[in-house]
Amino acid sequence: MIKILQNRTFLFFFLGNIISLIGFGFNMIAVSWLVLEKTGSEFTLGKVIAISTLPGLVISIFTGYIIDKFNRKFLLVYLDIIRAFIIIIFLIYLNFYQFNIKYLYPLVFFMGIFNSIFWSTAQAFAQEVVSKKDYFNANKLLSASYQIGSILGAGIGGIVVHIFNPFNALWINSFTYIVSAILIFIAPYIHQKKENLDNNFLKSNFKGIEYLFNKKKLLTLLTTTIMSDVAIWGALSVLTLSISIQVYDKGTWGYGLLDGFYGVGALFSVILVGFCTKYLSRRILLKICYLFSFIALFLSAKMASIFIASIFFLILGLCNNSARIIVRTILMENVKNNIMGRVQTFLGIYTRLLVVFSSLFCGYLIEKYNIEISVIFTCFHYFIAFSGVWLISYQTKKSFSFK
Repeated sequence: MIKILQNRTFLFFFLGNIISLIGFGFNMIAVSWLVLEKTGSEFTLGKVIAISTLPGLVISIFTGYIIDKFNRKFLLVYLDIIRAFIIIIFLIYLNFYQFNIKYLYPLVFFMGIFNSIFWSTAQAFAQEVVSKKDYFNANKLLSASYQIGSILGAGIGGIVVHIFNPFNALWINSFTYIVSAILIFIAPYIHQKKENLDNNFLKSNFKGIEYLFNKKKLLTLLTTTIMSDVAIWGALSVLTLSISIQVYDKGTWGYGLLDGFYGVGALFSVILVGFCTKYLSRRILLKICYLFSFIALFLSAKMASIFIASIFFLILGLCNNSARIIVRTILMENVKNNIMGRVQTFLGIYTRLLVVFSSLFCGYLIEKYNIEISVIFTCFHYFIAFSGVWLISYQTKKSFSFK
């Protein structure tokens, strides 16, 4: 795994991605706290998350075509600069006008657009700059960058918001995007023009959908296991802060603790999943991961202390991210790089639709009923993921890249 970091292109991209994701962690906790501090409404927080996700649905129509056609390195650099610019404009505006919750809506809307393109581009770029035999290790390192960013972003971001204010956290967020842009810019990279890419982007995007529908077992796996990502980006974006506030009365620092321990678990998964795949098949590992994710999340809201709950979030991060690494590797192994962006377009649209529903419905359940029902709803995401793996395992013992 360390050998891949000798690839200077991947190394600078890896470091830039970590810095960028630290900033994203600051952004998430700052925005979440602003919403709950000003409104006290989990449903409003769900709406803000939905607004940040919805633009990704529209832009996803173009995203795959853009990723497969243009220079991915410079695309990542431009996206970092644009995201920094959006946050800086927002903060400068607040120097002249008193903060109102409605000002957050355009911020999260535009950030949602460019976050959507950045993450899809990062996945395709990682696949492009490493050899096929290194896909598994590249996914582990890419996942590690997400988790290091999550740990530092949520942990330090929670402290900054608690001691200072959310706006300081957003200034730091904008700075991280600038640093990320510089690191990715200096990565050595020669762009190779993609061949046979139709100039009609709609027709070109349908090739990605057609490609997946011709691989029905892969399609089944991706559309069910992606529910674990929907849980993290959707329901848990609302639920984690609510658990900290309503169950344990710990506010932002409690959110930072839970999210940070999730990140620690996810970081350890990078080592654990490599060890486990030597002794267990992928399909068995996926079943174990989704089952334990279900149990850990369910128990996390029933503990006597937030510190005990954070251990269950660590287990959740360990299991959820182990599964994510395996599924991402299967995706890379079974989808050609010259069509990866368009395949991710379909998956991105599908995921964002579910994230919008997941975040809104979770916020609604917390506000109108109670947090226990919203926990069960979020656990159900992992039940669907488990069921998808079980269905494929039941159909055949040897399923595409399962070993």
